Parts: sequence; structure tokens; C-alpha cells
Amino acid sequence: MINEKKAVEANENFYKAFNARDLDAMKNVWSSRENVTCVHPGWNPLNGFEPIMKSWEGIFKNSGNMNIEASDVSVIASEDLAWVSCVEKLYTIATNGVLASQVFSTNLFKLDDGNWKMVMHHASPIASLKESGEG
Repeated sequence: MINEKKAVEANENFYKAFNARDLDAMKNVWSSRENVTCVHPGWNPLNGFEPIMKSWEGIFKNSGNMNIEASDVSVIASEDLAWVSCVEKLYTIATNGVLASQVFSTNLFKLDDGNWKMVMHHASPIASLKESGEG
């Protein structure tokens, strides 16, 4: 149970780093080892710490009005590995109002020198939920 709580904290730190557009905080979330993978929605897989950090740097520069809320969080943890899945609700402020979208995310964390570090982030678009009353 303690590993699950720590994994949830690590996952929350990932989304805090994203929402703050804080590259240093994002670097702290991720394992700096080379066997890390990141798949942003619609992107090819990125492998290795440096390419992943360059992707976050670009995203942060181009997502000034975006906020993510994680919901439906599910955690499976062992002694040194934790799998966290959730729905990312993305909100973007645009000239025509607030745009909302959802992606399903799987985040994998590995215990590294006593700290949970992200080793994989995979986010894929999911269909929008129909509002009640729609057929």
C-alpha cells in the first residue's frame, strides 16, 4: 500500500510539472537512464532521456493556455515498479472559448535510489463521451 501511495505522488508530480510548464521539475520526475520511453498523443515513440526532455521543452513553449487534470486514477505497484493509468482531461483556452479533450495515459514508474522515477509515459486520444440525451 505504501508503494501505491508513493506512486500516486510521483504521478501527481508529473502533472504538476506539466501544468507549471517546469522543465526542471519534469526532469526530476523522469529517470535519467537511457531506457525510458514517451509516446505523446499522435507522436512516434521517443526513446532516451534527452529526446524526451526536448519534446517537453517544445510542448511547454507551445501550450501556454493548457491545463491537465488526471481522473480515474488506477495504480498497481510492486516493490520496485508501479503502473499508473488515468484519464487526462486537457483544457485549452482559445480565441473561441475553452477546448476540452481527453487522452488515456499509462505511466510506468521504477524505484531508483529510493525515489519513484518515470520510465514510460504513453498517452492516446480517446473518443469524447456523448452527452446524455444524444443517440
